[in-house]
Amino acid sequence: MVLTTIDPSKFVVQSDSVLGAVEVSTFIGLVLYGISVSQGYSYFRTRKDDRLSLKLLVVAILFLETCHSFTACMAIYYDTVTRFRDPEANSYPISTNVLFETLITFVVQMYFSYRIYRLSAENLLIGLGCLTFVVLRCTSGFVLAIECYLDVPNNPNGISLVVHFSWLITSGLAAGGAADVLIAFFMIYYLLKLASPFNTDSTTNFINRLIRWTLQTGLITSLTSVSTIICFQAMKNMVWFGLYIILAKIYSNSLLVSLNARPFKTAQRHHTGKTLTTLQFAVGPGPISLNFPANYDADDLDSQEKSRSMEKELESA
Repeated sequence: MVLTTIDPSKFVVQSDSVLGAVEVSTFIGLVLYGISVSQGYSYFRTRKDDRLSLKLLVVAILFLETCHSFTACMAIYYDTVTRFRDPEANSYPISTNVLFETLITFVVQMYFSYRIYRLSAENLLIGLGCLTFVVLRCTSGFVLAIECYLDVPNNPNGISLVVHFSWLITSGLAAGGAADVLIAFFMIYYLLKLASPFNTDSTTNFINRLIRWTLQTGLITSLTSVSTIICFQAMKNMVWFGLYIILAKIYSNSLLVSLNARPFKTAQRHHTGKTLTTLQFAVGPGPISLNFPANYDADDLDSQEKSRSMEKELESA
């Protein structure tokens, strides 16, 4: 590992690749935080009929996001103002930031794991598979946050901590990336299984949109995790921690966007089906029209019933 060759006494915090990387990533994170606040506002404005648990979930995410952004800004202020003559790579604000990042990632991944569990008809094996990687990611994050707190008064430069617990950082990020890939794979798999020619237009469009969104967000979060691991293993600076700060924002926005992308319960649905055949009979004073579907059988009724049931599932997921 490259970081093992770093001499702590020569590790310059006030440099472009250390403090500069954290500062730039914090600014990018603030932009993403603004997007998440906008998504939260849109959610509460348009999803007033959602169940209380989802509303509390959004409140929790926005609260954690606010705390995460505040601690990142506080870390920059601490090194550029409070201790500008002797900045530190590790501090209590940075340690707290690690804690909030872990909480955000855990909440978001748990929500998507629960969605997979619901879409898989409550398949316990698949649910536990996703949960295992989520718990590993969360546990490593909590342990790292605790070690960061304990290390501040003893070794504020943070280099010894990073070198000693490099295995923990790498394994935690790898578990998080694996969880993202697994969640995205099963989400797309079960959404494709829900596709049917008897689905309503709104349901079909929503499934296609959700598949594209799942592929994009799963790819973004997993690639960011992999990029963080690569930078951590290959570079003698804090670029990896800058990506680590941004990673929490990506998770938050992925959850909020998914909640806002669901179909509205009150939306008018336009059903599509097989072509209707119309016959007219001249009886009495006026014609009588009879409409019936060509080759309509019990399978059609069963498919449409499944479509309606699936729509309700997507609305509540």
